[in-house]
Amino acid sequence: MTIQSSEEKKKEDHYPDSNASKIQNAISVLSEMETKLDELSNQVSDMKRKLLNFAESESDKSKSEVIEEANREAREALEAVRRSAQMEANSIIAKGSSDMEALRSKISGKVSGAVDIVVSSVQSF
Repeated sequence: MTIQSSEEKKKEDHYPDSNASKIQNAISVLSEMETKLDELSNQVSDMKRKLLNFAESESDKSKSEVIEEANREAREALEAVRRSAQMEANSIIAKGSSDMEALRSKISGKVSGAVDIVVSSVQSF
């Protein structure tokens, strides 16, 4: 029995070392995993920050493009209205000139008749 108890004692001594080694190995693996998780967490935070910066940059770029396009369309619309108003003004000026010439020729034709009436009125007094 002493032989068995010696063997059992050797096994008991051996198992705690084996378990301690396994536990130490598990702790080492967990520690390594924790380090890698921390690194991944830092990378994710970094990527998140970069993504937010990129999104903000693209948002500003898109906003500028939309404003530029709106300004271009407004200038085009304003130019179209200005051309239309200029054409209408030219038409009104042309009609006014033609009406004025018609009135002048009418007045010119009536001046000699008016002179005759004035002369005849003065002679009758």
